[in-house]
Amino acid sequence: MNLEMLIFINLILPCQHVHEDFDKARNFYNQGLALKQDAALASPFFRQSAESFRKCAGHLPQSPTFFREWAAAELLAGNPAHALKVSNQGLRLYPCDSQLLKINLWVSQELALDEPGVSFWLSGLGSRNIIAVLGVFNLFGWVTIFLTGGRLREIGLFLAFGCILGAGAVTQKSEDKQGLASTAIVAEKPLYLKVGNELSYPDHPGPALKPGTTVKILDHQEDWFLVSTATGRFGWVMANDILIDSGN
Repeated sequence: MNLEMLIFINLILPCQHVHEDFDKARNFYNQGLALKQDAALASPFFRQSAESFRKCAGHLPQSPTFFREWAAAELLAGNPAHALKVSNQGLRLYPCDSQLLKINLWVSQELALDEPGVSFWLSGLGSRNIIAVLGVFNLFGWVTIFLTGGRLREIGLFLAFGCILGAGAVTQKSEDKQGLASTAIVAEKPLYLKVGNELSYPDHPGPALKPGTTVKILDHQEDWFLVSTATGRFGWVMANDILIDSGN
């Protein structure tokens, strides 16, 4: 076997595995639906479907249907926090998809989550979407400058340059992340924040964070992450206790 053939095989095999995982995900999901009257029998199929979706995530063209099916598989597998993370990812790309909005709202209500603060909402929106919104307002500002006069022109000038500065700040913040995700979601178990990055450290006072709660990642040391909540609490958590959301 020559070198060119080896290179071709190495390039094509990952694609084949990805499509196999996607087919498995859908097949397991459909088998679970066929047994939906018996939760004990259906649950293993939904878990296998969710695992297969995770394997092919990021390697296939992403569509609203892909995120809907993945979120539904996670939800039926008994992973509501995972379903919330998936629906959040889908809504950043397709913010007007009605089915994803329904799944996201239903899971949020099921987990009885507190409403996140403004900074968490902006972080979840994603830097590209924020810049797109600022671009629309910037265009409106320039139209106001050229087509109006007096007080309206001053407002348009302020709006246009404000949007430019805002877009620059968002871009700089995105570059400063250096690969660190800005947000994460608490996984399926209630989570206590620790005062340090070792199991020997005590827990912070206060209640456990509910599964599905959004936290902001401030720093990380090996398998430990320093996080803060929308209510101002902060502490250390282990990597396997949160679902890291890389955003856009």
